[in-house]
Amino acid sequence: MMWHEFEQIAGYEVSFESYNNIIEPMYMAICDQVATKQDFVKMLDKKAFALPSPASLLREVKKEANHLFDICGHYTDYESEQRMEKAAKAYAKRKYGFDWANDMQVFVYFNREYEYPEIKRGCTYPVELVIGRGDREFERVTLIK
Repeated sequence: MMWHEFEQIAGYEVSFESYNNIIEPMYMAICDQVATKQDFVKMLDKKAFALPSPASLLREVKKEANHLFDICGHYTDYESEQRMEKAAKAYAKRKYGFDWANDMQVFVYFNREYEYPEIKRGCTYPVELVIGRGDREFERVTLIK
């Protein structure tokens, strides 16, 4: 069974590494004598192999941004900031195919606002996600309304 064939039968995407190192060897061990391709796919746990959808990654970014907005002025949650940035990069990779390791021109950043915008003081929180490459901006996503 080929990688694209597996994804078509399963109805979700998997990474090449997961397919090549885990799924394909398992399928070859079972082969067609024990189960059909459809039966084999049903035996697998989707949660273990399915890549997150861009929409679910964006929901995670928005959830973390709302958390940072809620705690603004009380304390700083650096772990939440890291989770938000990691999810934003994963979203950009899944949606636009960015290769963070080999392409120095891709970017993801957050526009921020102050807790007290009229005097530009207080803590800052993310209000907008900006994704692009080089001098081209691909997407702006409002995080806090």
